[in-house]
Amino acid sequence: MRGMSFGNLVRARGPELVLEALFVVFAVLVALAVDEWNEGRELRAQADLARAAVISELESNQAELKAGRESMVEMLTAVGKAVESLRKGGEGPTEGVTGIFPDFSDAAWETARVTGAIARMDYDWVLATARVYEAQELALDLQQQAIVMFGEIAVREADLERFTDFQGRLLIVNMLHENLEGMYGKVLGPPPE
Repeated sequence: MRGMSFGNLVRARGPELVLEALFVVFAVLVALAVDEWNEGRELRAQADLARAAVISELESNQAELKAGRESMVEMLTAVGKAVESLRKGGEGPTEGVTGIFPDFSDAAWETARVTGAIARMDYDWVLATARVYEAQELALDLQQQAIVMFGEIAVREADLERFTDFQGRLLIVNMLHENLEGMYGKVLGPPPE
């Protein structure tokens, strides 16, 4: 073997070297495929975990909305009485006008969005869920506006225009809450009793 030239060595061991090279290429391809499979499995697990967190968050938001329904009805009734009193020339009392607005969370949704987990979820479910979160954001904004309006009523003399504007805002918030209940049902199914 010592006296063999490189060309003779290649001719003598060529098929063996080609076979070795093919085994190395095959081993590398298998390792890459296994790595890709593992990564895909981990990404699917992350998406499943994110979806479970979003569902849990939506169920919590749904429960918060349900818990505040009675309060919203009482607030609308009190504001309606105040508006009627003002229309008849009386005073618009603010002491009966209290209520609790739901405080919706979007932390799980934002985390799923930022981490890219949403990209590995069912598109139709993601779209329906995104609409729920948009409606929640709108509800929070309108609730905040209603709180500011009520603050202005409480510190100033109550007048019919302010109370009717406030009543209108509450009716819009209430209508949005009712729509949200239906939207939760589409994404989560019927609420637990």
